Amino acid sequence: MEHREADVVIVGAGLAGLTAARRVAQAGLTPIVLEARDRVGGRTVNEPIGDGVICEMGGQFVANRDTRLRPLLAELGIDIFPVHDQGKHLLDVGRGIKSYKGTLPKVAPRTLLELGLARLRLDRSAKKVPAEAPWTSKHAAEWDRTSIGDWLDKHISTREGRTLLNTAFNALWASDPHGTNILGALARVHEAGSFDNLTGTKGGVLQDRVVGGATRAADVMAAELEVLLDTPVESVNDTGSRVEVEARDVRVSARRAIVAVPPVLARRIRFDAGLPEARRKALDNLPPGQVIKVAVVYDTPFWREKGLSGRALTSEGPVSIMFDNSPPDGSLGVLIGFIPGPRVAEVMRLSAGERRRVVVESFARLFGPEKPVQYLEKNWVADPWSRGCYYGMPTPGIVTECFPTWADPVGAIHWAGTETTFLSLGGMNGAVTSGERAASEVVAALSVDVEPAVV
Repeated sequence: MEHREADVVIVGAGLAGLTAARRVAQAGLTPIVLEARDRVGGRTVNEPIGDGVICEMGGQFVANRDTRLRPLLAELGIDIFPVHDQGKHLLDVGRGIKSYKGTLPKVAPRTLLELGLARLRLDRSAKKVPAEAPWTSKHAAEWDRTSIGDWLDKHISTREGRTLLNTAFNALWASDPHGTNILGALARVHEAGSFDNLTGTKGGVLQDRVVGGATRAADVMAAELEVLLDTPVESVNDTGSRVEVEARDVRVSARRAIVAVPPVLARRIRFDAGLPEARRKALDNLPPGQVIKVAVVYDTPFWREKGLSGRALTSEGPVSIMFDNSPPDGSLGVLIGFIPGPRVAEVMRLSAGERRRVVVESFARLFGPEKPVQYLEKNWVADPWSRGCYYGMPTPGIVTECFPTWADPVGAIHWAGTETTFLSLGGMNGAVTSGERAASEVVAALSVDVEPAVV
C-alpha cells in the first residue's frame, strides 16, 4: 500500500470537495483529494452528444440567488446562459393536456383557489423559517415533525389539486412527500424567495445553465489539484496528532481531513475514533432522493416553433417533469426529464429497450411525434457512489435534533457537501458554500497549529 503525506486530505471530488481543496491550496497548504469514481464532478456529469455538444445528466441549474457558485464560475472563467423558457408550458394531471403561461395552469376554479391558497400558506410559513438555521424558527418543533405529505393531507382536498401538487413535490424532492421534512422544505422556499421560484427561471432556482455543462467547474478545479481517482475511502482515523485516511491501495496521513461525500456514503466509511450520536443519526436520516434523469435529443428544438417552452408537468407516464435543455445555439434540440420516487422502481423492471420506448412516448405525447436521434439516461439510484439524487433530504423529526451541530468538526475531521448546509441545500451553490466553509475552518485551525518562526 502506498503511503502519502499532506496537510489536508479531502474525501470526495465533487464540487464541495474540490472547492475546499482549492481554497486550502490557495492558503498555502497541501491538499490531496481522494475520489471513488473514475471522474471528478460528483453529482454533476456531462455526456457528449456529438459535435462538441454535451448534455448535463446531473446537477445543472444556476439559481438567481446562488451567491457563492456564481462568483466561483466567474473566477474559473466559466460563462453561464439563461435557461430557455419562452412559450407555453404544458400540464397533464389526468384531465388532458393543457397549455398555459405564467405560474398557475388552467385548472378548475376550486382547484385554482386551493393552489393559490397553498402557495400563499407555504410562502408565509417559509418567511418564518431562517434559511440557514431552520431549527431556530418559533414553529421548528411542530414543523420538524410534519411531513410534506401531512401538509398536503391537511390543506388540499380536490383530486386535481392533490395530483398536481403531489406530482410537483415528488419531482422537486424525488421522494415520497410523506417521508420528507417540511421544515427543511420551508427553509428552501425561504432561500428561493417563494415557492414558485423553486421551479422558476428568471429570478428563480432554474434561471441559468453553465456553458459547456456544470462539470466544467469540477474539471477546471481538479486540473489545479492532486486528485486520486478510483480511490474509495474505507476508513478515517483521527489519532489526535494526525488523521489517517485509508483507501484502496493508498493511505494518506494528514493534519486535517474534510469529508465531502453524500451522507448515504459517509455512513459507510469506518470512523475509528467514532462519531457523536447526533452526527451518526443525521447520516442515517438523510436518505437521497430516488431519480432517473433522461434526455431525448432531436435534430432541432421543434417545440419552439410550436410556441412551446419545453417545460411540462405530468402525472401520466414515467416522466413527471420536463425541460428544454438544448445547447445555447439551438444546434440540437434536447429535452430532459426526471423519473422520481416510486416511478424509478417501476421503470427499472422494464428492459432497456422498453424503458427507452415508454420514455420517448412520454415526450412525444406532450410535444409531438418527431423522431429522436439519441436517448440518454442516468439512473442515480444505481450509481454506487451516489445511491440517489438530487440530495439527502431530512426525514421528519431530524432537523431540530441533529442539524444545529451537523456541520461542526469532529476533532480534526471537517465536513462538507451540499447536505451540510441549509444555504442552497441540495444545490451546487450549497456544495460550493460548504466547501468554502470547511476550508476556512481548516485554514483557521492549522494557522493556530503552526509554530511561530524563530527569529
